[in-house]
Amino acid sequence: MGTLKGETWLIISLLIQKCFLTSWLSARPFFAESFQLFKAQYNNQAQLCSTASVISNVQYGGNKLLGKMSPGAAVQKLLSFVKICVTDKRTIVKAYNSPFGDVEDAVQYYSAVADNSIDFFVTRNVKDFKHADEHLKVITPGEGVKILG
Repeated sequence: MGTLKGETWLIISLLIQKCFLTSWLSARPFFAESFQLFKAQYNNQAQLCSTASVISNVQYGGNKLLGKMSPGAAVQKLLSFVKICVTDKRTIVKAYNSPFGDVEDAVQYYSAVADNSIDFFVTRNVKDFKHADEHLKVITPGEGVKILG
């Protein structure tokens, strides 16, 4: 388990976008594990991270899911405790030149790698990250819960 100053650092990337938010808003089966990771953040057992593009996708997806009820309050709350990783030109170029099948996934992954403080990349679609290198381990939300155990 990786730590930094006694804390486990996780990037939640697609967890927020596709797993946590939609699970939370529509009671999908991924909710329990996702909620446990957010609870770990609340209890200072983990630092959850994401990127600006994921946050904007959360807003967009939330608008589609909720209709006229804006997810803005949920996004504001999310921003109050989630660390945002910087995505720069070098990261985007690396993502476009990578063997990843999905550029958005590659941008999320390489943003986490560039951050240097993140120990695990959490996604429910580990198979989409088969081209991830040894610098950052890709795990499921359930594996994240077990690591934080």
